[in-house]
Amino acid sequence: MTGPQASADRYSRSGSIPPCAVVTLNFNGAAFLADMVESVAPQLASTGSRLAVFDNGSTDGSDRLVEERFGGEEWFSIRRSPVNLGFAAGANEALSGLREEVVVLANSDTVFLPGSLDALLQGLARHPRAALAGPKLLWPDGSLQPSMRDFPFPCALIREHMPFRGRLSAKYSNHASERRADWLVGAVMAIRTGKFRETGGFDTDYFFYHEETDLQYRFREKGMEVWFIPSSCVVHIEGGSAQAVYGRDTTLRYISAKLRFLRKHGSPLDAACFRLLMSAMHLGRAAVGIVRPGKALRDVRFSRSYCSEALKELRDVSSRSG
Repeated sequence: MTGPQASADRYSRSGSIPPCAVVTLNFNGAAFLADMVESVAPQLASTGSRLAVFDNGSTDGSDRLVEERFGGEEWFSIRRSPVNLGFAAGANEALSGLREEVVVLANSDTVFLPGSLDALLQGLARHPRAALAGPKLLWPDGSLQPSMRDFPFPCALIREHMPFRGRLSAKYSNHASERRADWLVGAVMAIRTGKFRETGGFDTDYFFYHEETDLQYRFREKGMEVWFIPSSCVVHIEGGSAQAVYGRDTTLRYISAKLRFLRKHGSPLDAACFRLLMSAMHLGRAAVGIVRPGKALRDVRFSRSYCSEALKELRDVSSRSG
């Protein structure tokens, strides 16, 4: 066997780090893109890496700002799309033509802590069957941001949302040890390029949210692995990229994305159970918000307006799919 896949497997067996490109998609990321580039820049030389920014039709000048600041560096390059292609199509385009055997695809709203890039690449190299590895994500205050998930079939979602069973879900499991996972939150993903292309890349039916879940599920179907590498730590301003696209209440977009995943990889019963589970959950949250108004003020997901929008989205998605 020759070509990128053979080289990737050779590097995995030897434990050395293959050539790497750090790729970030940007859409109106003026608030955080420069910080992301600044954080990863000192780590590029030590890992033999470069940084490629793919601008997804920004209108806030963020692409010009980073090009003016870093454009003279040999490790920096930028490509532009005149329109926002969405994450899946944008990532596919950004990765097309890259010759590096590993790509680290990073959200623009991330900050790489010192040594995190090297630790992530070393972690991927330790696992020959891994198509993808991801770091431990942190909130801006340094606390843990749950980085692992179970595939979102109804039984797994019940475990995740039921207080007395939540500890059984990957989301609330111990994040101290290196381990295999169903899927990792896609804020930062080290991906073997050959395996990405073998699997067909991201499914462009997903515009934003759960495209990484779908990709990692297809890796699993092909016998490939996904590994969580907690020695690599990255701060993730969750929702920063999404808010640039959708504004407030971006989590509502999870509903249609999860149903798309279930229609593709599950059964009609899975989709029906999901709609029933989510409807019951949002009705319950609305009731809690009415009884405890302070809760709704602190967490928008318990407000009547948010729960009404979620229930409407569930009805609308159901009628569209029907």
